[in-house]
Amino acid sequence: MARIQWASKHYEWPPNAGKAIASQFLGFFLDAYDLTFVTAMTPILATVLFPSTLAKSVVGYFLTLLGYAFTMIARPVGSALFGNYADRIGRRDTLMITILGYSLASAVTAAIPTYAAVGWAAFWIYAVLRFILGVFVGGEYAAGHPFAMEYSAPRWRGLVSGIVQGGFSWGVALGGLVVAGFTALFGVKAMYAYAWRYVFLTGLIPAVVAFIIRYTMPDTPIFQEAKEKGQLERIPFFSIFKPPALWTFLQVLVFMTGLFFSSYSMFDFAVGIYTRAGLPEGLASFYYGIMGIFAAIAATLWGLASDFIGRKRALIIAAVVSAVLAVPAYYVVYYSAVVRSVPLLVLGALLMGWLSQWPWGLVPVYLSERFATQRRGSGVGFGYSSGIFISAWIPLYSIPLYSAFATIEGTNIWFVAAFWLILAGIVYGVAAAIGPETIGIDLRIVKEK
Repeated sequence: MARIQWASKHYEWPPNAGKAIASQFLGFFLDAYDLTFVTAMTPILATVLFPSTLAKSVVGYFLTLLGYAFTMIARPVGSALFGNYADRIGRRDTLMITILGYSLASAVTAAIPTYAAVGWAAFWIYAVLRFILGVFVGGEYAAGHPFAMEYSAPRWRGLVSGIVQGGFSWGVALGGLVVAGFTALFGVKAMYAYAWRYVFLTGLIPAVVAFIIRYTMPDTPIFQEAKEKGQLERIPFFSIFKPPALWTFLQVLVFMTGLFFSSYSMFDFAVGIYTRAGLPEGLASFYYGIMGIFAAIAATLWGLASDFIGRKRALIIAAVVSAVLAVPAYYVVYYSAVVRSVPLLVLGALLMGWLSQWPWGLVPVYLSERFATQRRGSGVGFGYSSGIFISAWIPLYSIPLYSAFATIEGTNIWFVAAFWLILAGIVYGVAAAIGPETIGIDLRIVKEK
């Protein structure tokens, strides 16, 4: 057990802490809410963006998921740009820019032309919008995670981390349920024809709420103190590539690569596993939403657990358990869709949501406790995004894997998904094991190593 002696000040919550947590919860919620539309409506978007023969194939499915990949590969650009701003002009002002940017980009996706109207230009227009959105999203967590952590009581930073990161999974949950609801309301034919556009417009609602919250509060006391003491750097982003911060960044890069493998094993594959097993699109989106609820609960509870057992131990436990259970758990997801058993569908959603997402509950706190205040936005943002460099291309990697595993999974893709979860556990588990324990660190005096 992590034995930490907590002084009374570690239990104190700064003024506006609740608003800061709600702000980042909503910001991260909107990120996943939009991405869920891309994954939950993959069969629909494939028909919108590609010729009919390609849209119905496995290759077309994975090519459609490149829209998700374009959003992800843009994040390092946004993290570098807005993380630097967050360390120079402040967390709060940067966050007002990012929430406006990516909410508008998501809404504009509703207006893209179809393949039937403009041919392959439809896909490239869609890809450009996804890239622009990704730039602002990269800035959102670069500024937002430090914002929430610096406003938190030190004793409960793990809990806050789980709540904030859980916002992503709640976004998945509501996004999946919204797609299911729109499908039930308009019907499958209308969703393919035009109603998918309405889904993207709903993201404007949480964006407005998050912007108002941020507008009405000051920057974090920790950042203001660093500014008053003249500790801010001219170009904070560059300093994360100089020792000792460089060694921290490299360990975080490996750590986040593993976590993105874990995340994509759910987000890229859940709907595909369901629909290719014969589950209707509406039901697939519904259980994808249920999966998101379990993922949010897992992230929150495991973030809280890290306040008692330590960050390092919590991450290693998650890595080992997820890797061991990957194959049987993901087979349950596939088999539940084949037999259409409600208890099995719920169990499969629980297993996939929990195993792929529980270590993510520690990400905001673990990364914030690794970088000093004057470069925390840059370090957290670009460190987080660095995990995308290799993992964002999972849809492309999965095409040959699908062929290699055909004798195991047939025409489904459940074993490919399990493969990525196993690899995830190995990668982020090793990275966590070689990194330091961070629980109890004072965010004002973080020592990078």
